[in-house]
Amino acid sequence: MSNTRSTNQTREGIEVKAGQVWRDLDRRMKGRTVTVLAVAHDFAMVKGTKITRLSVARMHRHSTGWELV
Repeated sequence: MSNTRSTNQTREGIEVKAGQVWRDLDRRMKGRTVTVLAVAHDFAMVKGTKITRLSVARMHRHSTGWELV
């Protein structure tokens, strides 16, 4: 089975790009947001309280996912 999804695209087809702001939908995070710094190889480098790596596969609307602000 081939994967037609780009490495920087979410399940919904949203292209993850530098400069975007994403909100953590996990209720325990109380509205935490991060800013995308760069995207490469299925991961986004993001800055919130610190710079970290976030899997693009997790960036979708779900109770423990993310949404584009």
